Amino acid sequence: TVLRLFNYHVLRQVILPALCLLSAASAVAQVDEIEAGFKRLDAATAERLRGVLAQSVPQGVPVAQLRRHFLDKSNAAAQLGDMAQRTVVLRQAISLLPDPVFKNNLARDLLDAGQITEGNALAQQAIAAAPPALGFYYAAYTVCDALDQNQPKVARTALLDLRARQPEVMAQASPKDARLNLPRGQSKAAYCASLLASRQGKFALALAEAEAAEKFARQTLAMLRKEDTVVYIQQEVANTLARKLQAYRAVGRLQDAEQSLSDYIRFSTEAQLPPGYLSGIYLTAAQLRFSQREFAASEQFARKSDMVLENLGQDPVSAGRARRMRDVMLALVGQKKWPQALQELDRLDDLAGSDPQRKDRVLFRFERGLVYFGNQRYAQAALLFARLAQLNKPIYGESHFFVAQSAGMQGAALWRTGDKANQAQALPLLKAAVRNYMAAYNTDYLENIGLRKEIRDEVFAAYLEAVTSTPGEDPNQAMGPADWVRGSSVQDALADAAARAAASTPALAGIVRQEQDAKNEISGLRSYLAGDAGAAGAARIDIANQMRERIAELDSLRLRLQADIRAKFPDYESLVRPSPPTAQTVAQQLLPAQALVLVLPTQDAVYVWAVASDRPAKFAKAKVPEQQVGQLVAQLRGQLDFAQMRGAPKRYDAATAFDIYDKLLAPVASVLQGKSQLIVAASGALAQLPFAVLHTAPGGGADANAPWLIAQTAITQVPSLSAWLSIKGIAKARPASEPFIGWGDPVFSAQAAAKQAAAPTRSLALVRGKNLSDADTAAAAPLQASVRYGDMPALPDTRDELQAMAKILSANQASSVIVGAQATRESVLAASRSGLLARKRVVAFATHGLMAGDLPNLTQPALALSVAAQNKGLQNKGLQNAGPLAPLLTLEDVLTLKLNADWVVLSACNTAAADGKGEEALSGLARGFFYAGSRSLLVTHWSVETESATMLTTATLAHYTRNPQAPKAESLRQAMLKVMNHPGYSHPAYWAPYALVGDGGR
Repeated sequence: TVLRLFNYHVLRQVILPALCLLSAASAVAQVDEIEAGFKRLDAATAERLRGVLAQSVPQGVPVAQLRRHFLDKSNAAAQLGDMAQRTVVLRQAISLLPDPVFKNNLARDLLDAGQITEGNALAQQAIAAAPPALGFYYAAYTVCDALDQNQPKVARTALLDLRARQPEVMAQASPKDARLNLPRGQSKAAYCASLLASRQGKFALALAEAEAAEKFARQTLAMLRKEDTVVYIQQEVANTLARKLQAYRAVGRLQDAEQSLSDYIRFSTEAQLPPGYLSGIYLTAAQLRFSQREFAASEQFARKSDMVLENLGQDPVSAGRARRMRDVMLALVGQKKWPQALQELDRLDDLAGSDPQRKDRVLFRFERGLVYFGNQRYAQAALLFARLAQLNKPIYGESHFFVAQSAGMQGAALWRTGDKANQAQALPLLKAAVRNYMAAYNTDYLENIGLRKEIRDEVFAAYLEAVTSTPGEDPNQAMGPADWVRGSSVQDALADAAARAAASTPALAGIVRQEQDAKNEISGLRSYLAGDAGAAGAARIDIANQMRERIAELDSLRLRLQADIRAKFPDYESLVRPSPPTAQTVAQQLLPAQALVLVLPTQDAVYVWAVASDRPAKFAKAKVPEQQVGQLVAQLRGQLDFAQMRGAPKRYDAATAFDIYDKLLAPVASVLQGKSQLIVAASGALAQLPFAVLHTAPGGGADANAPWLIAQTAITQVPSLSAWLSIKGIAKARPASEPFIGWGDPVFSAQAAAKQAAAPTRSLALVRGKNLSDADTAAAAPLQASVRYGDMPALPDTRDELQAMAKILSANQASSVIVGAQATRESVLAASRSGLLARKRVVAFATHGLMAGDLPNLTQPALALSVAAQNKGLQNKGLQNAGPLAPLLTLEDVLTLKLNADWVVLSACNTAAADGKGEEALSGLARGFFYAGSRSLLVTHWSVETESATMLTTATLAHYTRNPQAPKAESLRQAMLKVMNHPGYSHPAYWAPYALVGDGGR
């Protein structure tokens, strides 16, 4: 998570640890808060209200008194939650009084209960009998009624007629009628117009109408504080807050939706609205949590919302309760609880029976299609998605995201049936869906909201299978989409860096960087607010409000910067969001000595493409499930990582090393043959394994004579094809003027600084990603789930390594090697602020690399630096309890750096390890350094042995310095060969941990 606030130290050391501690319980805490906010009726009040309900209808009294009698009784029933008795009261009222208020109120209750015919008839009678402005207000309800009854065309006509009549109503209405009811009508009309606009895909308009609805409702409330109708106006304000929340959700402004939820809860509790309003609050909370991918919490809220309506006596298939159960099913789909979702759907179908209106109310094409798909009822799912795509096209347009989503799922469902005729229909649907998914005009819909990622993965998986297995189709056409769907934040970082490099002037590059920094900060803040905002505690609310204020400032700043960038840099958008490359595009960018392979593991198979500039591209599909790939990689990694081996290297599994090569690369070997440089874009578990350790022939051992792939070709890793093309753009930037700067041999404990002893490996004894039981804890000793900062092993040999690098690069050792107590986080940041860092061609960090969870409250990758001076600096700023994270150079720090480096050398353990996100091919540190401006990274896949690590990094830079024409990848290859031929270092655990990521050329 990227978080950089105006008061960065306070956020990092105080606020975020507190948020992490609260996050697990946030959903449950909010449920309790909502329930606690609605005051339960005490026994005396309930008894009094029941007494009001029991009163007999007065005889021979004035109409005003009789009207008051029925108003009091209907309000008492509402407060008690007794909607059945309220209906009785309202029916008595309309039998004795001509007042249209009672007819409208009864119409509302009947429609909520699913009694559509009588409800619609009463609504029209109320409109006809009401004064002009009050009739205008009642007529506004009919727009929403038509939408609830799945009649959007009727709703649109009613809305247009209503607004056209407004001048006439204003002219005819009495002053009191207009003052009391016209703004109410305007509010309700805007509310329903917002719903209609959302249904039509006009989400910006929906938000504008929702804001107008709130404005008119609050205007009415301010005027009518002393009127009898104030309680109803309060309810209407609450409704507009809920609508605004939904509009924010639709445009992806989840942090604003979170704020609206808080406003909705606060207003409803302060106004002491009836308990029935709990249902609306739960519903909006359920839908917001769904958008934020908190599916279990979403299900909990949706069920509670439905329970409130059930207790109020609503029909299980009323429009309101049907909506709640739709959200329950979506939340179950998000949790992959397919049988439970189908069970809920079948229950609703049974309740709907053969009644057309009730069946239509629970049709739920999209949700039902997902449930059928997940339960492998593909033919039924395909019919639903086909109808949905047909309905969406005239609303959104042929190539809109929502059409791509529904048509893509139709194609996926048809393909999964296995029927040849169905599959023939599926292929064009999948091709069109994938093309539209990747279109620039659908970029705004690619955020990971709700189930969008899962649906996208299903569509692309079916597309890849279809294109690569259908006779007559060219499987190479799927290479770009395969690269696109596996794109990651590493690609985003590289695209941002390429955009800055392509800026025509340093001043413009600075503006671009400022806009990108604001975007990253907003992303981080929204991520925390999405997961944690709204939980208990006044201090927490204050923190969340400060974050939202900061987001508002940054949004405003970005709008100004973007306008400036567009005016000065017309190509910016195409650089930030590059089109998926084709095999031909990749081939054109390759040098004659280079070949590139793209390796994509999927649930059922591994897809491999190989491209060179001088021969046809080749495709292969290995029928190895992703789970098996992970097991093979883990098997090899266990024999390579010193932290896992707990001693000397184990016998290397040469058979597995060849098996992986034989299944993945051997089928495309004709493209790789004779190429001295291999560029590998691998994802999933395969990104955690350096391809250098693969064997190209069976029967090899683990010494220098084994058939290692690295013996045949130099290897560069890239996060994706698009990332590689972006890197080539960065590589054209003007080189830095000074040779080297490096940080290492940090002091981890001020008290033990003089006593630190060398550690043989740069590793930490940790159990990562595992919750240990008591028995496991004893068995795993001396491993730990996290370490204390001062207990980390010292790395004095890294001082020698940095000095050797400086000597090789002809740098001034006194000024370019920063070690011991001087190797602090602050010294790195200061070097960046002064511009010193941007003048260095090679930047090195020789220390421990940490992953999330390695230290208490550490939520991101980091490099360990010296503790003493850093803590002192923080104490001078008033943070005496800065905590154990203070000395770390974290991902968020790296993102603030300004580099122009040919190499960033991360001579530390685990700097290429995944940082907790399955879709990430590289660690957040690598992403951060690319974003900061590095063209290539030398990173480690596992904990390294310190002497061989020093030999390998220095040999790489020595070869690079002595051979001005040599590519970086070849310099690393020669260093690996040198180390493997050194006595005692032939095992790949010593020479293979380092990987070159990024630009492998000169």
